[in-house]
Amino acid sequence: MAGDYELALRIRNGLFLAASRTYGEQYVEPFIRHTYDLIDPPGNDHDGMSSDGIRYEIKASKVLKKTTNISKSKKILDRILFENDNAQINRLLPFSEAKESKYDANIQNVKRDHFEELIYVLLFEDCLKVFQIKTEEISSIPRWSDKHGRYDALGKSGQFMINKSSIEWHLENQLKDTFTYSQVADTYQKIS
Repeated sequence: MAGDYELALRIRNGLFLAASRTYGEQYVEPFIRHTYDLIDPPGNDHDGMSSDGIRYEIKASKVLKKTTNISKSKKILDRILFENDNAQINRLLPFSEAKESKYDANIQNVKRDHFEELIYVLLFEDCLKVFQIKTEEISSIPRWSDKHGRYDALGKSGQFMINKSSIEWHLENQLKDTFTYSQVADTYQKIS
């Protein structure tokens, strides 16, 4: 059992330490495709497809506690310690604090004309929360912005931020599943 816990912890840390594109595209997307029986897409316009042809976009965001900016005039020791405190692995937020703590999680570069369903994943310290929404409902998401990314024209690509003031809406309206890192580890062992 201790080995399972250590593997789960190492996987969690690896996800948080990985670069943004790496953890989203190379790690979270395969987990989601395997979990929901989606096939790899034939091109780059979306991230998965169901057996009946529904196209899925998969996005992920790390949920990290906000940090305060440190002034350049602070002592060198304070600045060095800030670097440690600001490291992603030291800013993990457990789900139990999602409605009280200050954090931002951003789902970005959402190209609504490329898919029918959006699956978005929030990585908390102790679990992954998976949400799903239909393309035509995306504009109802709190804090939705209709402009972002390479299609920088209004309505082509957008983004939305999730924080303590908007998390409840996502939990009440779009929550699909919750996974522990032990469950995530089991899946990665199956698909490796």
